[in-house]
Amino acid sequence: MPRSGPIIWSETRQELCESLPYYRAYQTGTYVTGSLGARPSTAAAKLHPASSTLKDSIPYGYLLAGWPSRRDVWAHSGRVIISHGGGKSEVADAAGASSTKKAALKQDQSANDSVIRALLHSSRHRLPIVLIAAETYALLPVRLPCSYAVLGWYVITDCWAEREAAEAKDAEQPSAFVRWKFRFEWIPAQGEPWWELRDDARQAGWDPRQRVERFSTAQRQMAKHMRGSKRKHASSTSPSDAEPSPSRSTPAKLSVPESFDESERDRLLYGPIKTSATLVSQCAATPAGESPCNAAQSASCRQCRFASPTVYDTGWMCLRPDCAHFFLLASSGASPDEETLDFSLAFLQPQSLALDVAFPGGEPPFPLIPRRPSSRSVDQARGLWCSKCGRLSCREVIFRPSCAHCGHAVGKWKPWPTVSPPTLVRELWPSRGEAVFFDPVLSKTSGIKLHVRRHAGLVVYSFAFPDAFGDCAVHVVQADVHAGAQEDVADRLFREFQHHAWPTDAAVDKERYRSKKRRKMPEPSPAVLAVDDAEGKNNAGVGTKLVPFRRHVLTHHGCGSGRMLTQQFTCNYGVAYKHVVAMGTEPLDTTSPAVISSTLDLLHTRTRAVLASCAEFNELYPVLYLEHQAMSFHDDGEPGLGSVVSSLSLGSTCRMRFRLKAKCAAAFDVAPRDRVVLDLPLRHGSVVVQQGHDLQRNFEHCVDPQGFRIAITARRIEPTTNDIAKKSRTKAGSSAS
Repeated sequence: MPRSGPIIWSETRQELCESLPYYRAYQTGTYVTGSLGARPSTAAAKLHPASSTLKDSIPYGYLLAGWPSRRDVWAHSGRVIISHGGGKSEVADAAGASSTKKAALKQDQSANDSVIRALLHSSRHRLPIVLIAAETYALLPVRLPCSYAVLGWYVITDCWAEREAAEAKDAEQPSAFVRWKFRFEWIPAQGEPWWELRDDARQAGWDPRQRVERFSTAQRQMAKHMRGSKRKHASSTSPSDAEPSPSRSTPAKLSVPESFDESERDRLLYGPIKTSATLVSQCAATPAGESPCNAAQSASCRQCRFASPTVYDTGWMCLRPDCAHFFLLASSGASPDEETLDFSLAFLQPQSLALDVAFPGGEPPFPLIPRRPSSRSVDQARGLWCSKCGRLSCREVIFRPSCAHCGHAVGKWKPWPTVSPPTLVRELWPSRGEAVFFDPVLSKTSGIKLHVRRHAGLVVYSFAFPDAFGDCAVHVVQADVHAGAQEDVADRLFREFQHHAWPTDAAVDKERYRSKKRRKMPEPSPAVLAVDDAEGKNNAGVGTKLVPFRRHVLTHHGCGSGRMLTQQFTCNYGVAYKHVVAMGTEPLDTTSPAVISSTLDLLHTRTRAVLASCAEFNELYPVLYLEHQAMSFHDDGEPGLGSVVSSLSLGSTCRMRFRLKAKCAAAFDVAPRDRVVLDLPLRHGSVVVQQGHDLQRNFEHCVDPQGFRIAITARRIEPTTNDIAKKSRTKAGSSAS
């Protein structure tokens, strides 16, 4: 257990990827940006040998986790790390109950593999890379009491390939595979590593799982250095860290990107690289004239003339995989005994100050500590770093977020800017004339028929599915803008939802003034306030009854173990929503916020413009989409669900797609490429009515907004049927376990 804790750490992979712009890899160990295009074809290479180049890819973050390969090393207190990359390994099942699992190569790694190619590029150009350690990394000298910790800036000094004997002796499997290895070294210009800090005031080791840990004086000084100068980095940007462009529903003044100096971009990508849209690297896939290794510790092969580092104490070997002398001892020409291979002491010796050249000007290309999003923007989905303890936290609530560890306020607590409703200036889908981009798209093999009807200031687009699909229909109901109607109610609801999600400064300041008169009352901690606000219980604190938008925990996900939150901010009113998200519900009655009741009235009115006998909805599910968020394919086939599902779209435009479920494609003789049968453009004020149980049984839908958007879905759910289904699932789960 370390005496001093990391400056940046997290407990889930999602916290890491949402907070750090230099590591957003949920599945792989290396985060690479740029082009990972395929290698040029053999025909193209023969026709134009000089143009047989690969596009540049820049690795920004590298994760040390899981099982190390043979001859991986943590040396000189983490200042020198030797690790492997490139994948192509599989985890073999343990032979016995007491045996540990091992990861072994199943095929050769190549310099043309995308990740290895990026790491080779980083080594040749001496690009700094951020190393992150996971709790599961077996070579750490002490137990890391958190899931992930950022180590710091390193540079790849040497890269080489070596032969690794196969684990299983199978006649059909090669006896050995080629694995690429990389030597990382700490860049001294950034100062001392955090795990070497002295903290005499700490009585026990750093362990946030046992107690609330906060920064020591030494850690605060290091954090200040890692944040960098605001003026220094005002124009530079880390990968994907620039402000987003304004959406169609967001005023331009709210999301104006900061000025960007191209010289800073060059400094980030330093080396013989020029920023260009058609940038290609002159480093061939297997360079013949240069080697990504330290020249002082290398020698050239007499056979292939390729330079390789002197890695092991057994002597120099050629480490070029396509050479006839690959991984053979120069002294005897025999293969080395892998069990007795030890690293050369000279090879492990740190190069120290010589590596400071990786920081032009003595400063890293961007701060390790992520910047908070601007309070002028609604792009607030990024994770947040706590200045009191260093924990990274996902943006779980909209209003007043707090650190998941110490409860300290994180981010900017100012209310978000209010986004004005978009102006509707034309009919959504012209009835005549040429097709335009913002038109519905019907699969030519689906057999779906479109019918348009106008009545009482509304226009209704009905999409009738063939009888073969059962009871299926989709309707879009909205104001008839072509006839002069406007979405006045939708405009008001859009503003009110934002007001109830993040109250204005005036409401907050008013409550602060009132709180001065209640000083004798003990105040709850910021963490409690944030939770109460998120659940809608602390309504008196802001003078407005909150719509408790928050991101909920997924009950099932495909990103390994650990907690995973939904991408969108949601809440529920009425009958409890029981699906892939574990969440509570708020009452849907006279005590609900006025915006909820008004939205329900609008949904009832427009749904009954299509289906006059539609029953009363008893469940309302608001969803808030920030910039770049979407909803993947799903269905609303919950037990006890009524035959009608209606949803109101507020804010930016979006596309809503319906596709046949994979399990139903064969039954209806539909080719995989024809599964998407309907692609609808939705605008501010559109109400989509999904009609029929068979629509949920046979089809699924997704939503892809173009900017900030709020959607509210209404359903009729029979509570008795829903509760019975829940109890049966619970009983089955308990019996199975």
